[in-house]
Amino acid sequence: MTSIIKQPQSAIPNAAIRIFCASTFMVIAGSVNIAHAAGDAEAGAKTFKKCGACHKIGEGAKNSTGPVLTGVIGRQAGTFEGYRYGKSTKAAGEKGLIWSEDLVFEYLENPRNFLRVYLETRKAKSKMKFKLKKEKDRRNVAAYLATFSQKDSIAPKITPEKTSLKADGGTITDFAGKICVTNDSDTTLLFVAEASNGKRSNKALAPKQTHCIASADANGTIGVFENEDALEGCSRLAKTGTPERLVSYTPFDNCAWGS
Repeated sequence: MTSIIKQPQSAIPNAAIRIFCASTFMVIAGSVNIAHAAGDAEAGAKTFKKCGACHKIGEGAKNSTGPVLTGVIGRQAGTFEGYRYGKSTKAAGEKGLIWSEDLVFEYLENPRNFLRVYLETRKAKSKMKFKLKKEKDRRNVAAYLATFSQKDSIAPKITPEKTSLKADGGTITDFAGKICVTNDSDTTLLFVAEASNGKRSNKALAPKQTHCIASADANGTIGVFENEDALEGCSRLAKTGTPERLVSYTPFDNCAWGS
């Protein structure tokens, strides 16, 4: 499969263009005009199990580490309600990126390089690190995603809870039925509280502040990132009733937590 990339010579150095051309994807003015053999949706369902840890699909699916993929074919990039997309993905959507089977096929090989070519900048990043190298697998997964239409997608309605401790000690004392986290580090960080039903709430916390989200079940998760553009952070299982406590932050799940 050959690649053809049309872009201004000044946008990306020639060396970078040669690297991008070596990748097996083609983006021209925000669309792909190339014929591929049809994928096998049934086989794609099996391959999609590799994606299931981060992405949910089907009626009533909820955002997880990655956004819901129900109805992704035909959807503008970076627009599923309630998910915290990276800046590059949102920029691609604003530029006109609408996911098709062909574009998903190209994206899955190397998400970061896809966005760099589409946005014509070497600074573009992707929160998605996973790559699906086999052409057949990518084609099959794209065909599988196409079987889930927009009408099957029920985007979660998220109302972030604005509950946090003040720096001087605050007033939150009732943690019952809530997933909570306290920033006991010496740095302001971005925290993500997620209930077991998929409800999420993001908030930047200064030292000694706390953030909570109501949870119908006893379990949930806490994530922490240096800022909204960070691609790696820390995550931790959490339970209602007692706030998790971040002692110090080091990305790649090397944070120190206290009880």
